[in-house]
Amino acid sequence: MQSKVSETWYAIQNKEDKRCALAARLNTFYRSSSAERIIHIPEEIGQGYWQLNRIHPSMELVYSDAIFHRPTALSSLEQDDSIKLSFCIGESISWNIDGKLGEFHVHTQESSAYGSRYTSSTCEFGLQQHFKGFTLKLDQTPISGMMQQLPIQQLMTAIAGSGGGFYNAKMTPTMIRIVSEMTQCPYSGELKQLYLNGKALELLAVYFSECILERQLPAKHDGLSRTDLTSLQQAKHILDANLAHPPTLEGLSRQVCLNEFKLKKGFKQLFGLPVHAYVIEQRLEAAYYLLETRQMNVTTAAAAVGFNKTSHFSAQFKRKHGMTPSTYFNQTF
Repeated sequence: MQSKVSETWYAIQNKEDKRCALAARLNTFYRSSSAERIIHIPEEIGQGYWQLNRIHPSMELVYSDAIFHRPTALSSLEQDDSIKLSFCIGESISWNIDGKLGEFHVHTQESSAYGSRYTSSTCEFGLQQHFKGFTLKLDQTPISGMMQQLPIQQLMTAIAGSGGGFYNAKMTPTMIRIVSEMTQCPYSGELKQLYLNGKALELLAVYFSECILERQLPAKHDGLSRTDLTSLQQAKHILDANLAHPPTLEGLSRQVCLNEFKLKKGFKQLFGLPVHAYVIEQRLEAAYYLLETRQMNVTTAAAAVGFNKTSHFSAQFKRKHGMTPSTYFNQTF
């Protein structure tokens, strides 16, 4: 599959070092027409790599994993009709945009959406900073098929209303899990392209559902007022941020100014699960990520996400995935 991306859509330079080897490699990287490409950081600058996969006529994936051995500032010029969804899975990163005041940031486990025909910016990478990010680039011109079903206009409205042209949102446990699966793709060749295509569509579906469409609330929703809907959204965000130690139903009710009956009924109506079941599902997603990335063993992962007993976690995991976590991940790895 050959890329249809313009050869000049992305230009990189190091203004302090016109002969910067990393800038030269990145320019070659972005201008190549190969469906899959990778470049490594020059040893004198740092360690790590950039990898790109063009998995659909309308979509590219760029994964970066780099540590810099010296402070490095890279300026970029983007000039194409595309939308980018970036997911920060390393340390927080900041940048400046020509013509706009102040710094822009995306923090660890946050997403940032942006889209413009012309953006000139500069990003500074600090000494030993671990830059780890994952970006979906959606070309608007050739969008077709299932991609046409994406609520692009709602996303553009959110970006336009963000105040700086960047719409930031917290990554949910499901997003973190999908990004992790994509960065650790177990396949190669055409199977890899197929796998990444499917996972990218899954990630987009989750992103639009949890970050965009939920915030475009209708005036009424089967007996729920806009105030009720806003309170239910707030309840969900509180639970997402406190999975290991969520408030009681009574405490949550007080925080969102909604009586318990309406909270229980409205939450299930809006999000498809009772409050307790929602917390369990999100804990399972968070634990899956910890186990898949081998950050913890089963016992510590269960405790980290809020399961008081490992046996309870194993039973819930088996209900969801058909086998215990120990068996599942031994088979996977």
